[in-house]
Amino acid sequence: MGILTVIPGPVDILDAGSCQSTVMRAEDGGLGVLFKSDCNVQLWRRKIVCDGEASWVLGRTFELDTLLSLNSEEKRYTVMLGLAEYNNTVVVQTVAGHFMVQLESLQFKKMSETISSHFHQPFESVYTGETSIGGGGHNGVELLHNI
Repeated sequence: MGILTVIPGPVDILDAGSCQSTVMRAEDGGLGVLFKSDCNVQLWRRKIVCDGEASWVLGRTFELDTLLSLNSEEKRYTVMLGLAEYNNTVVVQTVAGHFMVQLESLQFKKMSETISSHFHQPFESVYTGETSIGGGGHNGVELLHNI
């Protein structure tokens, strides 16, 4: 049987109004949190200090409107749609379209021009159709990454 532990989040993000957050792998491989408030994005990591106590440490921060060159109208609506943890990439929806932002390099790619007719959800792994649909079991299933 597993053990469930509740860990309080970073104190600084608790007072934010309109915000989004998701648990993620930190840059050092430990526990991290990606926090977005308006256009401000913060990457937090859990750090163990010498006496065994853990605390949250603010890592990188960046402004989505500056990174994506959003004007004042476009930056009014920014939504984090999902995180592709293996590639450390977040998908963001804005009035200007959908963007994929790589969190380490802060390089981005515009995926679409509008927000009305597209839905984007990041995923990184799938099973091949021939081994997972009607294949009768999971023997020899090959996991394909980054298709």
